[in-house]
Amino acid sequence: MDTEKKGDLDLRVFSFNCWGLRFVSKYRTERLKEIGKKLANSDYDIVLLQEVWSIHDFNEIRTQVSGNLVYSRFFHSAAMGAGLAMFSRFPIIESAMCKYPLNGRPQAFWRGDWYVGKGVATASLQHPSGKTISLFNTHLHAPYGKGPDTYLCHRLFQAWFISKLLRSAVQRGHIVIAAGDFNIQPLSVPHEIITSYGLVQDAWLTVHPEQATHPPNRYAMSDQELVDIAGATCDSRLNSWRENISSKDMDDFVAKRLDYVFHSPSTSTATRSKVVFTDRIPRLGCSYSDHFGIEMDLRILEQPLVPAETRVRHTIIDDTLGITYQYMARERLHMRLRIAELLISIPIIIGVHVAMVWCDPAWLKVIILFFTLVIAVAAAVNGFCIGLLFGRWEFNGLLEFAAELREQKLLCKEYYIGHSLS
Repeated sequence: MDTEKKGDLDLRVFSFNCWGLRFVSKYRTERLKEIGKKLANSDYDIVLLQEVWSIHDFNEIRTQVSGNLVYSRFFHSAAMGAGLAMFSRFPIIESAMCKYPLNGRPQAFWRGDWYVGKGVATASLQHPSGKTISLFNTHLHAPYGKGPDTYLCHRLFQAWFISKLLRSAVQRGHIVIAAGDFNIQPLSVPHEIITSYGLVQDAWLTVHPEQATHPPNRYAMSDQELVDIAGATCDSRLNSWRENISSKDMDDFVAKRLDYVFHSPSTSTATRSKVVFTDRIPRLGCSYSDHFGIEMDLRILEQPLVPAETRVRHTIIDDTLGITYQYMARERLHMRLRIAELLISIPIIIGVHVAMVWCDPAWLKVIILFFTLVIAVAAAVNGFCIGLLFGRWEFNGLLEFAAELREQKLLCKEYYIGHSLS
């Protein structure tokens, strides 16, 4: 009887970036069908997917897994959707999509992040034990390719944003599980923000605690060791979509761990964490996605603990503020240049139209009209929409981010002083 009771408190969670970009991802439809088929034969209790951009792909997977994962949710956001989906054995009692206030730039249309409206998909599940499971599924902004990571500040903001959601759920006594493609490296600044302020633990580090103090040397490992020991889920040469990756494509071309499952140690403990979906689809001869999946075995604590009152270290806050202020200075300059373009273009357009009175022949007027139209469109889009509207939008978001961090720095100092005195 006791064994059955303990079994009822075990959960198996799976997270996977499916690389389901329409018109871009090769074999998208075939691969997602194979992913659905494999999930249908699994024993997962909770499945969190990223980059499922098409509702048709979601419906296909939902039909395939409906026998074991009865409850599901596809999240809608912005112009093209967030690409986030959830499947569960347990009833979903409420859910919501929380968009990140800062998520890329509209002028980087080839990236697409701003247009898809990335954010945090949240859901509350009713576990048979009577406890509430709070799920968080997300996909943070990617650094993209070589050179300076100009999106690091946005990713830090997103890490701070989700950590506040996690902290609130943990303090309510819920079983908190957060998973997804976080596009961050273990023990980095965003990683520490999530684990410290969010009151959660990285499941991989819970199972492999030695890596928290002695991180594995990725550059001295074989491809298989990177997966098995370091938990690498992206840029692995074992992946058919990444096997030819090199330093020409990115600064750090060694396989890395970018996909995570976080859990609340006050209500659960991670007993196993493993990189999965590393094999290839037999009939296609390719990997299931450009990422590998991550699965975690979780055990719900019968008697929840009081959450540890942890805060972000002041050195991490200082680093984050430094990056934010540097980025704000750059974006303020770009905003002013774009607004200057708008102001300069107005007298140019007026002057050109006045000059047209003395222009002959007629074909020259047509060329001048086309020229002024190009200037007007560029001024309206780049100067007004991006420079003035989005520029102020982003800058105010950064101001709020910096203000919250400064508040936390004061609380952090007070907390550590009080903690040392006690």
